Amino acid sequence: MPRLADFDARLAALAVAQHGAFTRAQATQAGLSADQVDRRAAAGAWVRVLPRVYRHAATPATVLLMHSAAILWAGRGTALSHTSAAALWRLDGVRVAAPELIVPMQRGPSAPGVVVHRVRHVGADEIVAIAGLAVTTPVRTLVDLASVVDDHTLRRAAESAIARRLVTGPAVLAWLERAGSAGRPGVRRLRQVLGSIAAFGSGPVRASARLVG
Repeated sequence: MPRLADFDARLAALAVAQHGAFTRAQATQAGLSADQVDRRAAAGAWVRVLPRVYRHAATPATVLLMHSAAILWAGRGTALSHTSAAALWRLDGVRVAAPELIVPMQRGPSAPGVVVHRVRHVGADEIVAIAGLAVTTPVRTLVDLASVVDDHTLRRAAESAIARRLVTGPAVLAWLERAGSAGRPGVRRLRQVLGSIAAFGSGPVRASARLVG
């Protein structure tokens, strides 16, 4: 017969793979009962990070844990975006106040401490994985950033993306042409900012993340 310690060990291994975060559903799937989940939370052994998402009390609430918790909370079809994606790509000048996500338009999750953007469509080629987390590509990240940050911040982020060979002029322009401007408030601003950057258009694209299947 499986022991309670076995269930806890199974859940702990899953949490490690998710930067310390895990869901209530994952806890019950690991073998814990609903009452056991509630008792751990009530006793302070587990800390509620977001609705139905927890971390062990001894696990620090790192940035990666908070980002992982946000994706677990929001569910399938979501990805870190905007300032969160920029931080994971290590773009200069961007401050992250809270996890920021894109979710399908037909859904509307809401929780304190998470910024949610509902989008009509995200192509499979616009999402990659960084440290096991679904994240928008550098080009898509810059476009999204253009709708939420000022020109100075956008320029710094774009310059660092170019300097680190995360994007190139032809690749960005091709994406912007395909996207058009309808329903995408960042496209026009990004095109204007890129036009003022002398280095725009040079250098190869570096593949630095695995595509999410």
